[in-house]
Amino acid sequence: MTKLLVLLSVLFSATAHASETASFLNIGVGARALGMGGAYTAMADDSSALYWNPAGLAELDKREVSASHAELTQGIRNDFLAYAHPTSKGTFAAGATYLSQPALDGRDAQGHPTGSFQASDAAISLGLGRKEDFADVGLAVKYLRSHIASAEAQSFAVDAGVRKNLGAWALAAALRNAGPGMKFDRERNDLPLRLAFGTAYKFEAGHALAAEWTNSPRGAGNEAGFGGEYRLMKGVLIRAGYSTQSSISGGSDFEAAKGLTLGLGLQGGAWGFDYAAVPMGELGSAHRFSLSMRF
Repeated sequence: MTKLLVLLSVLFSATAHASETASFLNIGVGARALGMGGAYTAMADDSSALYWNPAGLAELDKREVSASHAELTQGIRNDFLAYAHPTSKGTFAAGATYLSQPALDGRDAQGHPTGSFQASDAAISLGLGRKEDFADVGLAVKYLRSHIASAEAQSFAVDAGVRKNLGAWALAAALRNAGPGMKFDRERNDLPLRLAFGTAYKFEAGHALAAEWTNSPRGAGNEAGFGGEYRLMKGVLIRAGYSTQSSISGGSDFEAAKGLTLGLGLQGGAWGFDYAAVPMGELGSAHRFSLSMRF
């Protein structure tokens, strides 16, 4: 465990303050997680752990495929697809994230229309989570691609995590988006590096509470989130949370409102459906939908 924490510290400290790019990596995935205010670093126990904390993949004892869709604003959409496969060596996972936008109007230096252009962002991830004697550990590698009109940038990033179960309690830490940045033309910008610490408590009745703190040295500074889920009846869960995160726009310039998140979960056999509403200030709410199946 000491070696992993040292690795997290080295990767985290080997950075400089600079403007960020690829902010779509901060949008978050999974309606369950976002309905709980994004406090999911210690809660993650499904295929979306590939995004939040790859150590959480070790909790899976069945194969799982999941899909998540987010309707943001001004026609911006964010989609996430993941597959997790437990083995004797640990749980392997693969996932893809795609942020799409409608056609944008281009203008020259004088403000004259120059026609429309497209912009999109994508990430492909491969990860592994496994149980060690001291804790669950995980690592994920991501290939990144951003496209704006005729310009394109590519890069890679690494995520790492650790999670310690202490009975009903769980403690976790995750490093997200450690990489060399992305370069458009001659300018290179840093990736949105994040270091998250979280805790969660799961009750015997199926309820849960979670909280976490995230440091963003290149962007928004410190953020916090907390939330929980309540099992209303068999197969039905309601969720609520609060997040101070102010940058979930995935590349847009607006700021999201700091506040309440709400969610609903439906479970039936191998299938699960989740919904979450995340506030976005004057722009209303972003609606998140997730569908999963374990087999």
